[in-house]
Amino acid sequence: MGRFELASQGTLFLDEIGDLTPQLQVKMLRVLQERQYERVGESTTRTTHARIIAATNADLRCALRQGKIREDLYYRLCVVPIEVPPLRERREDIPPLVHHLLSRITSQRGLVRRISPQAMRILLDYAWPGNVRELANVIEYAVAVARGETILPDDLPQEILHPAYRTSADPEESGNLAAPSQELTPVQPEKRDPEAARLVAALEKHHWKRADAAQELGLSRSTLWRKIRELKLQ
Repeated sequence: MGRFELASQGTLFLDEIGDLTPQLQVKMLRVLQERQYERVGESTTRTTHARIIAATNADLRCALRQGKIREDLYYRLCVVPIEVPPLRERREDIPPLVHHLLSRITSQRGLVRRISPQAMRILLDYAWPGNVRELANVIEYAVAVARGETILPDDLPQEILHPAYRTSADPEESGNLAAPSQELTPVQPEKRDPEAARLVAALEKHHWKRADAAQELGLSRSTLWRKIRELKLQ
């Protein structure tokens, strides 16, 4: 029994619809347009009454212009389009997603129960180019390497602790953990002066936890944040 038959009178979710081959696009169009299909190896035509929800991370408009997707299939799919913003544009979703992923992963294995505030702040600061899939991978990694019941900053992958790009706003300074600026500024170590190098060394030592770095440097957090902005260290 195929997916369309199983989903009859219900809902069928089709992921990565933008990656269909031309041959499958023709078959998919027929099902969407006529609601008819045949089982593999049969000649009997069957009817489905499934609601179709399709998803893709590809730009279907661009794929349409490039001839990678059929125009008739595109318009059959885009009856009620819903565009989900990237994770970096909806950071308020990160904490509930983390807790959901943590609950799902630890229900299968491991003793990890929670994530520390410091580790959560690092996740909120990260740009998430891989969106929710990358977040799920990070949480699974952290659960695998954590030595206690709490995920700590040191349990996160190095690419999260030391990303090539950082957000240009400080959530602590703005008072809003969920909505830091989306503009990304590359770190360019070769352009740092001695003071900048000293600040960066302290920040990297403490995984960019500004409170700990400020304490080591003998500065207040506000002073450290001001110097970070002035020296363009983000």
